[in-house]
Amino acid sequence: MTEHERWMAIAIEEANLGARVGEQPFGSVIARNGEALCRTRSLKVSTSDATAHSELMAVREATQKLKQRVLDGCVFYATCEPCPMCLGAIQIAGINHLVIGARKSQVRQFSKTAFRFNAYTVERFAEMVGWPLTVEQVLQEECIALYANATVELTR
Repeated sequence: MTEHERWMAIAIEEANLGARVGEQPFGSVIARNGEALCRTRSLKVSTSDATAHSELMAVREATQKLKQRVLDGCVFYATCEPCPMCLGAIQIAGINHLVIGARKSQVRQFSKTAFRFNAYTVERFAEMVGWPLTVEQVLQEECIALYANATVELTR
């Protein structure tokens, strides 16, 4: 198992923990120098907060833990390609390496309302804002399965 797969497996674990308590199955990890700064899951359902995405929760937790708003040298792991709101937060936090599991286009079929961002991809967003973002994809099938098996409607 590669290091990226190891961290993504933890993000998947977070997504599953959330799903078990009625949340949407999204998980994130921010790692730096072989250490997890945080691991988070979506809390949109339990908090009735449309912004409580796992990715935003991760950026908030990591910046507060380090007491700095820029997360240099970090790698962000997300079980699904981040939405524009979350990707904006990742960009503002200064993270230049993103590892994703599933693409929005790969999980769109599992929801009537989620993932409707037309031609959006993280790469297009990064290009549009001039952000030198490196994107990798790992554990794709495991992450797609999170959304195929979701018991809570995906409304992202």
